[in-house]
Amino acid sequence: MTHNPLSLKVVQRAFALSVDVHRMADHAQDAMARLSPGMRNQLLRAVNSIALNLAEGTGFPSPSKVAAFCNTAIGSCNEVELQLRLARALDIISADYDPLIEEVIEVRRMTFGFRKHVLAKPERP
Repeated sequence: MTHNPLSLKVVQRAFALSVDVHRMADHAQDAMARLSPGMRNQLLRAVNSIALNLAEGTGFPSPSKVAAFCNTAIGSCNEVELQLRLARALDIISADYDPLIEEVIEVRRMTFGFRKHVLAKPERP
């Protein structure tokens, strides 16, 4: 059941999201440091976790193990979305970055779909 992670659309989208959030955080670094110390580091760690957990999970032959990594990626999506919404509420980032929030939501939906697909496969002994 192992997959090449780079061939999966969900991994590709999660990777692109990580790049975009890194660029946004670079632009907003001073405001983040001033208004919410630690936000930048936590946001970048969480957004990296999405693609990295998906990639790591695809290396396992067991659907339940792959699904566990998907669950972690979903949790990281939730964290990134909330961090971005907090940054908007604190005026750390402008509405120009709202598409990032929408992309996090889409990556989360895709991850739920991938997990469902994986779990539909029978476990091998």
